[in-house]
Parts: sequence; C-alpha cells; structure tokens
Amino acid sequence: MIGVVLTAVALSLVARLPVAPTQPPVRVDSVRVCVREAVTSVPIVGAQLRFGDGSLRTLEGACLGLARRMDTVTVSRVGYRARMVALPGDDTTAQPLVVVSLTPRAVAAGRDGDVATLTLQRVVADVPAARPGVVAATIGSAEARSRGVTTMNGVIGLLPFTTLRTARGETGLSLRGARREQVVITLDGLPLNDPATGLADAADVPLVALQSATVVPGADPVNAGSGAIGGVLALSSATGRVLNIRRGAFGQWAAEAAFTATRGDTRWHVSASHRRAVNDFAFVNDAGAAPRRESRVNNDEERTVLTVGVLSARTQWMLLASTGERGMVGAANVRAYDDDRSRTSHLFVRGQTALGRTLLVTGARRFDLRYRDPQRPVFDSRATAWSTDAEWRGSALRGTWRVGVGADQLAGTGGLAQRRTRGFAAWGWQLLPTATRGLALDGGLRTDVVEGNGAQPTGALGATWRVRGSGGGSSWSLLARGAQAVRVPTLYDVYFSSPQRLSVRALDPERVTLDASAGSRAVWQRTQWRATFEASLVSRATSNAIVWFPGNFGWSPANVGREQMRGTETRGDLTGGRVSMAVWHTWYRSELRSGALRIPTPYVPQHSLAANAAWRIGPHTVSTTMRHQGRRPFTAGPRNQAFELPAVTITDVAWSQRHVFARVEALWSLTLDNVTDVQWQSVRGFPMPGRGWSASLTLAPRR
Repeated sequence: MIGVVLTAVALSLVARLPVAPTQPPVRVDSVRVCVREAVTSVPIVGAQLRFGDGSLRTLEGACLGLARRMDTVTVSRVGYRARMVALPGDDTTAQPLVVVSLTPRAVAAGRDGDVATLTLQRVVADVPAARPGVVAATIGSAEARSRGVTTMNGVIGLLPFTTLRTARGETGLSLRGARREQVVITLDGLPLNDPATGLADAADVPLVALQSATVVPGADPVNAGSGAIGGVLALSSATGRVLNIRRGAFGQWAAEAAFTATRGDTRWHVSASHRRAVNDFAFVNDAGAAPRRESRVNNDEERTVLTVGVLSARTQWMLLASTGERGMVGAANVRAYDDDRSRTSHLFVRGQTALGRTLLVTGARRFDLRYRDPQRPVFDSRATAWSTDAEWRGSALRGTWRVGVGADQLAGTGGLAQRRTRGFAAWGWQLLPTATRGLALDGGLRTDVVEGNGAQPTGALGATWRVRGSGGGSSWSLLARGAQAVRVPTLYDVYFSSPQRLSVRALDPERVTLDASAGSRAVWQRTQWRATFEASLVSRATSNAIVWFPGNFGWSPANVGREQMRGTETRGDLTGGRVSMAVWHTWYRSELRSGALRIPTPYVPQHSLAANAAWRIGPHTVSTTMRHQGRRPFTAGPRNQAFELPAVTITDVAWSQRHVFARVEALWSLTLDNVTDVQWQSVRGFPMPGRGWSASLTLAPRR
C-alpha cells in the first residue's frame, strides 16, 4: 500500500495549486480541426496549419481548436500531401468538427494543393476511412489513461482481436492465432521487431510516448512488408508534455515523463521511462507428483527507455533506446534455471525526408542480448544484431511505387554468424470512394529478394462496397480482402528459441499462400451516439510454417507441411453520452497438417471473448475489462483435453478521477487486476500472477 500513500501525498501537493475558474469547455464561435491519415484513419500529430495571412500554427496533438472565421488554411505534414481547406465562418450553436484527411505521398491521389471545403460534422466519433476490405481499430493514449491503463499491455488489452503471450519476462502479441514473431509492431512506421529474433516486445514503448495504437489483423505484405503474417500493431508517437508515476503489487513502480519544445517550424519531443518490478508471486505447482504451493524467485525485471523525436516541415526523425534486465526463470517444473539472468538493449533510429514529390526513408536497428547462467556457465551467451534499411517512395501512373534495400548482420557466442542482404520492390494502387454509395478497391504487388532465400513475391487485393449510407453517418458496407505474406527464418528460429539449444536445423521461409476475409460492417450514427457492428469470415493457409513445439529443448523449430486456420471475427461497440462499451469474439480452428495427420496449433484457443465498458460521471471514470480464452493445446498430438490448458477468464476494474487546475490537469487512477484471483498460465509451465493492484498519478499542462 506504499503506492497508495505516495499517490495520496502527490495529490495533496497538487491540490494546493489554484483551481481554474469554471468555464464552458467549448465556445460556440470556434471550430475544431482534426488531422487523420486518409488510408488508415490514424490520427496524425504535429501537422502544420498555414493561414492566408502567412501565420503558422502547429498541432500539439491530432486536433486544434480555432476561432471561427472565413479563411483558407494549408495543412501539411512531412510524408503526406499538403491540402488546402476552407474553414467555416457561419455562426451555429455547436462547435463543428472538421476532419482533414491527408494522403501519404506513397499513395496516388489528387494533385498537391487541391482545395477542399469539408463538410462539418457534429458527431461523437469520427468514422474510420480504413483501407478497403480491412478491419482496423484505434485507441488513443488519453482514452486509455482515463480507463486506468498505464502500460502498453493495458492498451493492447483494450484493442479487439488481440491476445498477449507472456513467458520468460517478454510480452508478445498474437493476432489471428499467429505466433509472436509473425506480428509486426511499428512506431511511426519504424518496425520494432528485432532482426535477430523477429520479435517485438510491446512493453518497450512507454505510454507517455504514445499518441494512439491501431491494430490491423491479417497479412499486410505491401504496407508492412516481410513478416506481417498475423497482422500489424501500428503505434504513433505523441507530442505533448506529461508526467506519470505509479506503484503497484509485486514490487512494481515506475516513473515516466515526456517533454515537447518548438523552435521555428521544428518540434522536439523527448520521453523517458524507468520501471521496476519484483514479480516474486505465489503459485500452485501442479507439474509434480502432487500439487504444492511455491513462489517465483529471481523473477524481477527492470527497464529504461528513451525516445527522441524531431519533426519539421520536410523531415522527421525518431530514436528509441532501451535497456533492460530480468530474471529468466524456467518453467514451474524446471527450477534449475531460476538463477539465470538476461540483459537486452535496443537502439532504433528512423528518418524520413521529402525529396520533391517523393519520400526517402532510412533507418537502423541494433539488438544486443546477454544471457548468463550462474549454475552452468557453458550456457552463457551473447548475441548482437544490426539491421539497416533505405526506402524510396513515390507515385506515378495512378499508382504508387516503393523500392528499398537493407542488410542484416547477426553474430553470437560460439562463432554463430549470419550476414545477408535484401531488397524489395512494391507497386500498389488505391481508389477512394467519392460518392455516398461507392466501391473502394486497392491492391498491390511486392517482391522481396533475400540473400540465400531467393525472390519471394506476394500480393494483396481488397474491396469495400458501401451498400447504403455515407461516410459521415449511418452506413452498411461489405468487405473482402485477400493477401499473401512471407517470413524468412531469423537467428531466433535457428538457434535461440530456447537458451538450451543443442542442435540446429536448416529452415525454409514460411509463406502464407492466402489470407482471406469477407464480412460486413454496419454503422448507426446519431448526434449523441454511434454504434458499430462488424462480422467476418477469415481463413489463412501457410506452407512451411515454422513451429516450435513446447517442451522440446534439444532441437530447433521445424517447417511443418501446412498450417490451416479458419474462423470468424465479430465486434460491436457503442459510444455515446457518458457510456462507451465494446465486445469482440473470435473462433479459430487452426491445425498443422502433414499428410493425413491433423495436429491443433499450440496455444491457439478456439474461442476468445473480451468486453470492456467505461462510465463517465463528471470527473470520474469507472471501467471494467473482461477477457476470456478457451482451452489451449500445448503439445504436438491430436486434440486431447489432457494436453490443453484450461479455459480462463480474467477481469480488471479501474477507477480514475480528473482534476483541472489553473495550469495543470491531474489524473489519478486505481486499478485492480485479475480481481477474481485466477491462477492461470499464459504458456504451459509459466504461471501468471494472481490478483494485483496499481495506483498512478498523471500530470499534464493545460492547453
């Protein structure tokens, strides 16, 4: 309860600040301008508004309130086509919302500088304009904080169709039953997946550095490139100023801060995070002859993250550096590894610069892993990986083109080494609907050439047919999409899927021959509320799927003959007034097929269900989240309940309260995790903690 005391002390200090006089939140003589990407509907932060008189305003976030006046403004952002917008000057009794959609330079669209008078919208939430045939969902960091969320894991828990897999201290994301290394996680377009492992630890990104998170299930070869088999989690960085401190169960404490400064037309954003947790929780070890109560030991973790972002009219650069150490405890029935330690460090740099009507994107990634086994020094190891990339994007002939080159260098203890060069060329086209009822189509082709693995062509085709309604109100649409994907084996697949690797097998690239989905989306839009319902049939066929069967430490993962996944995805949400609710369900039947043999894919539950709701009463927000996973097979063999983890339901409850003072806004929250104290396992033999709590305080200056 030390964290509660610290939070109470911090709140008492904040309470001494002068309280701002009560004011109406919105003046009727103002207009609110929000900037989004035309393709994905993701909010774009840091856009610049240049008015007819030459004055310049830069958005702190994705939206900006302006005094209502008849004027034209040019909205620009590096990497996107500039757009001229006519602001409204008529007097109404409600603040209009003007949504400006900027088209990426890699998408062929109208001429730069086209003048557009946007229709005013008085709506609760903006209707997404996602790519044709794609089901995507976005949540902002401010919304997540109001629900008591303070970590990236919590943000992912609010997104539909997501499953977290945690073992040995790392958090991985699964989409459509895909393994962790089959999901691409990006920050401002920079892949966070390590070149040596293919994995991306979502916990590497501090919440104070995040503006929004968007999840896109399904293969995405053209936009996300190699490795995007299960889907993409796209993160966008923030540009505000915020401070967060928190304390929680199992020795958890953290401090995070972000700062923004503007000089001329250049914006600097810096964030830093440091967090610790002991994580030595009690659990029931049922792997022996008789169940007995034990405690995790050496299960601690410590992580420090720094991000730096620079944004100007024609260039943008981002740096992310992190270092962390954790205890690498073994499975519950393998206590011999309880003293093992792991230290990792990441360094990511990415920049994009406008060159005329084209865009040059460059980046570099470095990953370093040190593994230490005090009891068996022969297992001590170190691995280092470098990856560099350069990409050139442009548009021509009503299409878009992208070409790129890269190189990977991987080295490890014992003379392990791998060097390879790679390149790709991609072409895509997109037609956006311009009528109330219309057909939107997009497609693309991509070929990756990887040294030692040859050419790997892939493609995608999507369609959305708006049967009824318009983009700004109620509508009913049909969606369909088909795509392919490929993932080349990494050093992790060959050597490091287990630290106790004894032998090595050569692997071929795994290839999604077809990832298909077909469904429907219905939107009911009114002035004060909005409801959405989506349902899809999904299917994915993968040849040479790379699978490591748990419990086998003496050999590398193997290429299985074929993996087939079929299922359904449904989602519904309601937003209006003081209440917002969402629910989603997936049913997947995923099997590994070799001849007549049918084996369920390990750790893919047939049923997953989640629901969350938030009630806002004045400055208070009460929210709850429930996630259910059905039985999950954990070994190689025909389906048998004796070789499945039981179904599990986890429920979290949170309460937050916002205080507005003259110069600062304070948000404090209390969260109860796993309130029913369910003892469960994310991966067989790796228990998860039971009931826990966290208390946090977030401070941000008033805008």
